[in-house]
Amino acid sequence: MESSGKRAIFFDLDDTLYDHLVPFRNAVREVIKPDESVLDVLHLFDRVRYHSDQLWPRYLQGEFSLDETRVRRMEIAFSEFGIHLSREQATLVQQGYISRQYNIEMIDGVLPQLTRLMEEGHVVGIITNGPVDHQMSKIRGLGVDKLIPADRIFISDAVGIAKPNPEIFAYVNRSTGTKAEDSVYVGDTWHNDVVGALDAGWKMWWYNPRGRELIAGHTPTHIFRNYEEFAGLSIV
Repeated sequence: MESSGKRAIFFDLDDTLYDHLVPFRNAVREVIKPDESVLDVLHLFDRVRYHSDQLWPRYLQGEFSLDETRVRRMEIAFSEFGIHLSREQATLVQQGYISRQYNIEMIDGVLPQLTRLMEEGHVVGIITNGPVDHQMSKIRGLGVDKLIPADRIFISDAVGIAKPNPEIFAYVNRSTGTKAEDSVYVGDTWHNDVVGALDAGWKMWWYNPRGRELIAGHTPTHIFRNYEEFAGLSIV
């Protein structure tokens, strides 16, 4: 791919192009029927994501199957809130969560920004962790596959490297003919996205709609709360 002199702007998928919370909340409501005046579903969801990140290396090493990894994260996260799920309940929440992820919509403002960046001639793509079929089903559900060429979509299980390993970002640079110093990553998670991209020498635009605190050791290039703010950020 000839992209000399172009900026590379790559996006995370989950919770960056679409809101992961919506399918999760609906699955929890269906299976658990919690009292949401007591249970903070957003906080619970954050803990599910946290434990997913913690368990992911063990999945990659073959210690757990993908299904076991997903169910365990539910069991561990719910237990922190005093909800002790049976294996059947954890499996049902996970199944409901996954099935709803293919009927999703882009976050407000994402589509015009993707379109604008591509029209300006930048190399726009996706870097996401996860199984190929699962992530591609979400990408197709959003219609992003009609915007972004297949050779600019990088999924960890296909590449064999997962965020936050900076090597996945280096691999993307090699594959697209771009340079780290001319590359921007847009994502929402601290460990995988902020740490991974900055350690790879990329600029990092942190999507932080829920006002999470920064963690010492890394400083995002920009922080934005919505895609209206994103539109005003300087790529240079």
